[in-house]
Amino acid sequence: MADNDAAPVQRRARGELRRMAIVEAAAEMIREEGPVAVSHRSVARKVGCSLSATTYYFSGLDELLAEAGKVNIRLWAHRAEQVAIAVEKEPPPTTLDGVVGAILQACLPPNDNLENHYLQLLQAASTAPVATAYAAGRERLDEAIGRVLTHLGITKSPQLIVAVVDGSAVSAISEGRDLRETARQMLAQVL
Repeated sequence: MADNDAAPVQRRARGELRRMAIVEAAAEMIREEGPVAVSHRSVARKVGCSLSATTYYFSGLDELLAEAGKVNIRLWAHRAEQVAIAVEKEPPPTTLDGVVGAILQACLPPNDNLENHYLQLLQAASTAPVATAYAAGRERLDEAIGRVLTHLGITKSPQLIVAVVDGSAVSAISEGRDLRETARQMLAQVL
């Protein structure tokens, strides 16, 4: 009897793992290529599953995009929370460069491919499910960045700091400049 009861549980667990793999693949595709790269077929190819599996777990592409968007914003918020934890364990930096560096760690992905990060953010505006997911998760990201700012003694709002960092990054992309360095310079001026 116990063996028969375990089979449906195992199938559900496998199904949840498959669903999560599909969502994670879509989230990665959004981060790398933007939401326009995500289709049931492209995600199935990336995961190595059948096309029918991607349509089985989601009512449509919008649901898959929304779930992938939630994964991404949680990832970014988690990164900022980890920075907040690390920053709070130490005395605040005594130099402007140290303060700016801590803020940029919370605001920017650690990888060198920042241009793709900002291009996909701009594309999200035309993909409602992703934009909605990003907006819904923004509060958690802002709270984590706010913790960093509070510890550093910065009274400016997280929303303003993110706007400065993001705005300088978009300017850098359009002008062919280094994104991280441009954000560093603009943030230093604001602080």
